[in-house]
Amino acid sequence: MSKGRISPEFLQKVKDAVNIIDVIGEHVVLRKSGSNFTGLCPFHNERSPSFSVSEQKQLYHCYGCKKGGDLVNFVREIHGLSFAEAVEELADRASLPLPKDFERTGDEANPEVAKKRAEIREKTATAFKLNRFSAKFFREQLSLPAGAHIAEYFRKRGVGSQLSQSFYLGAAPASWDGLASFLAKAKAPLPLAAELGLIKASPKETTKGPGFFDLFRNRAMFPILDLRGKVVGFGGRGLPTPANAPDVGGESPKYLNSSESMLFFKSKIAYGLFQAQKHIREKDEVILVEGYFDVLALHAGGFENAVATCGTSLTEDHLQLFRKFASKITVLFDGDRAGITATDRAMELGLKNGLILHGASLPDGLDPDEILFEGETGESLPEGKLRMAEILGRSGPLLDSRIESARVFSLKGTEERTKAVKQVGEWLSLLKDPVGREIRMDKVCQDFSIGRSLLEQAMAAAKPARSSTPRVVAPPNPGQTSIVLGAKNGASPVPKRRAASQKPSQKETILVRGILRGGNFRSMLEESRAYLPEGLPVHELADHPSVRKVIDALIDRGISSEALIASIALGEERTEVGTDGDTEPFDPLIATLLNESQFGGDAPNTAPFTEGEFRIAVQRGLSHSWARFSQELKRKIRDAELKKDAELRERLAKEYLDVQRRIKEFGTFYDEV
Repeated sequence: MSKGRISPEFLQKVKDAVNIIDVIGEHVVLRKSGSNFTGLCPFHNERSPSFSVSEQKQLYHCYGCKKGGDLVNFVREIHGLSFAEAVEELADRASLPLPKDFERTGDEANPEVAKKRAEIREKTATAFKLNRFSAKFFREQLSLPAGAHIAEYFRKRGVGSQLSQSFYLGAAPASWDGLASFLAKAKAPLPLAAELGLIKASPKETTKGPGFFDLFRNRAMFPILDLRGKVVGFGGRGLPTPANAPDVGGESPKYLNSSESMLFFKSKIAYGLFQAQKHIREKDEVILVEGYFDVLALHAGGFENAVATCGTSLTEDHLQLFRKFASKITVLFDGDRAGITATDRAMELGLKNGLILHGASLPDGLDPDEILFEGETGESLPEGKLRMAEILGRSGPLLDSRIESARVFSLKGTEERTKAVKQVGEWLSLLKDPVGREIRMDKVCQDFSIGRSLLEQAMAAAKPARSSTPRVVAPPNPGQTSIVLGAKNGASPVPKRRAASQKPSQKETILVRGILRGGNFRSMLEESRAYLPEGLPVHELADHPSVRKVIDALIDRGISSEALIASIALGEERTEVGTDGDTEPFDPLIATLLNESQFGGDAPNTAPFTEGEFRIAVQRGLSHSWARFSQELKRKIRDAELKKDAELRERLAKEYLDVQRRIKEFGTFYDEV
């Protein structure tokens, strides 16, 4: 086994066992075209096929969105998996047992660590099997007399047999230990089932039954799947106890979800995303609704790009998950007070994460199924689909609609006007897009009849609560002075762009190695966005073209390293993935780092590096980016002087002074090595 996480031998064995045509053919209609196959790209919406698959090379490439790679990378991209998860998925497909040291890391050379990881993998596999077994039990109950009232409830809510099968809906019987007894008879590990939130140990000593009782009783059941289609948890909707059935107390709370477990993290998963992912990619839009039945109703009505969170508010992890599939996120919540509050919270979370969410509101008191289906029969309403399409068609940027609501509120009086300006200022201060912010600031000043300086004051007043505390960058090594933003360390010289023929600097090489290693290194680089000049991408940290391309692809645009490698290979060592449109050959060392990363390795003859050294490399990049930004501002000031635009020159001059202050924050001791 190599020192990497997955041996090249096992990886090749997996690739040899599965044909890329078979896997991609499950997602794309492929047609033979010469020696290759072509089809519509599953990663972006297009009318003419630009997606090509080479059976001989076992590679794919889209000439439209530039995504590409091998079999493993396709599974990663299509399902949003890690490299190891994709290999495991393909190995399972080929019925290949995983090596004992699969996904081994350096510390797993220790037998105790290796044993512990093997136990975790075995427990995880058993947990998935338990959830799948339980989902089968709930599914079977739906067709039995004990689940007849739940099947009827689904039908009245517009859920047909095909949709029920697609979402693997089920019924928890009105029984205290229906599932627990079923699992006990199958000799399933009941303590693990309790850990997964399926059952719970009975508080009373008993000689009858399994000693456990069901947590889901008399409920419509919604299995929650991950992106591979594996059951990670359940949601259950309580129903009135049917006649001649025992009262098992299953009606309250109205909705019950699995407790968080080794498989289920509700802040990181969305109901219906497994079924919706293909449609989301096609439409480049996620429709986010509030509940399980909302998802089912929209899918039944033809709006198959709908998903819902699982008993929790929208989180940053949800936004990052959705961004993998679409550029547009539309929030479709109830029009009541709670729905409006949740929508506002989602809008602000989006702004904090660089996203402008779109929004549409349901008529007050109506759920999607009440718009789309007749309440008693569950039949489609003739006007339902058109009405829902009109509701979604009226969606727009939430920020703009909320600003307009604030404008209307401001007309009530002076106090309301003050509150409205402060609120709008707070929202605009969250907006990361400098162009979008400028346009909205101009419009707000015009619509609210206020001066720009007043709006800027409102925006500035909103910032201290979030960022007035000095931000401290942890020292790279014990005893080294921390860098506090605001300290005077001198200015950096303006760096020159490196030519492709030159070697990357040692610190730039460390940046690439850290990105490929992931974990804290990648997190540090992502966090550097907050320190860059507004609007600049993270690849501006680097000077060398190859390093800029790597950061642009892996961080700014979220392309996988496999896709980048495939793009280089298909372009005969030149790549279109990158910045500035250049097609210079990749630096040999950077290319080696990319290739070795596929096996968890590093380039030969490269010295180890620490988090502190990586942090210094990031700081050096920040210093250079601010220096370049400063030079660009000086150029704009000269242009303003030539045009005799005094107002613009004054604004740019103030910005230039602020930039000089920021440059000093990064110091000059991060010099090139």
